[in-house]
Amino acid sequence: MLKFIYIDDDVDPSKKIKWFEDNVFKIEVYRPKDSWELQFDCFSNQRKIDGLILDLKLDDFPNENGKRAKFRGTSIAQEIRTRQKEGVLDSFPIVLFSANENIEKLMENSGRDLFDICIDKNSIEDEDFPEYRRQMLALANGYNRLGTETIESIFNVNLSNVDSRFVSEIESIREQPVHVKARFILDEFINKQGLLINEEVLAARLGVDREKSNDWNSVLEQLKVARYNGVFASGWNRWWMSMVEKWWKNAINSDVRVRSISASDRVTLIKEALHLSGLIAANRLDKADSDEFWTVCKALNKPIDTIDGLLIEGQDNLYPWQESEYVSIEAALNRTNIDVWKRLADIEKERYNDLKIFYKPQK
Repeated sequence: MLKFIYIDDDVDPSKKIKWFEDNVFKIEVYRPKDSWELQFDCFSNQRKIDGLILDLKLDDFPNENGKRAKFRGTSIAQEIRTRQKEGVLDSFPIVLFSANENIEKLMENSGRDLFDICIDKNSIEDEDFPEYRRQMLALANGYNRLGTETIESIFNVNLSNVDSRFVSEIESIREQPVHVKARFILDEFINKQGLLINEEVLAARLGVDREKSNDWNSVLEQLKVARYNGVFASGWNRWWMSMVEKWWKNAINSDVRVRSISASDRVTLIKEALHLSGLIAANRLDKADSDEFWTVCKALNKPIDTIDGLLIEGQDNLYPWQESEYVSIEAALNRTNIDVWKRLADIEKERYNDLKIFYKPQK
């Protein structure tokens, strides 16, 4: 049984957090202590814990002793990370479970690196809990692996088949505290498209509309050979892109590079090779010219070719193995889900202005 601690000042903090629990995952709920010292005595006196869940604001309501906390979740997280680095506390993941407006402020203030994942408690839906539960369990188990296993066993792959620049970066942080390694792997490897790709990008690159295709799960079954099964894999479904390309060449038996043909042609080849009739090719978005899909629109999560996308701001310092994110022309012009993609890169401003003129409604 894995044990997480949850600290929140709400009058009934267990009301929502209980939905994360299952038969292998227990969460103990606490209100903030009267003082900073008592709060850390709580951790010092605990037997081994597997993770911590924190609210950001801990002073909205008084605790059972009628006292309001004079510290925030970020303060607790920062002190824990410091003590873990010093070896005073064992390493364990920290999850932020707070209102979105507080998370946004936190990210602006560069406190995001203290937490492994951030969850908006106000917008989480019932169907979201199983995914976040898997991620928390993956984090707890992954932290144990990062502290004891070799790099090759952590990723469960022959490193000679992986981009040497990524391997070099991992080697450079191998002596760092576990939470530093965990954040690097999550931020720069698992949550960035490149060496690994997620299911949405995988479907785009195969040309498949996965929501309309009854046989999509059969394709995923065939692609088990390319599935990432290293650290944190149970919480994040990912595929090695290099192995997907090898699968395309061998299983689809095609000498044609998947990148160079249309979605409909890709789907036709897959259907013929795997004898699957229930696959539907993805369609282009409005204002897109190409259906040689390679990524997804950040705003709509729909497939696009990179030539039909506009670069999103903040990607000037990507690692060599990482791929850029785009928003489709349609979503950019309509400012669709702008809270997800924020702003366009400066290099796209002139093109964007030209597109606004080109697509300006005729009177």
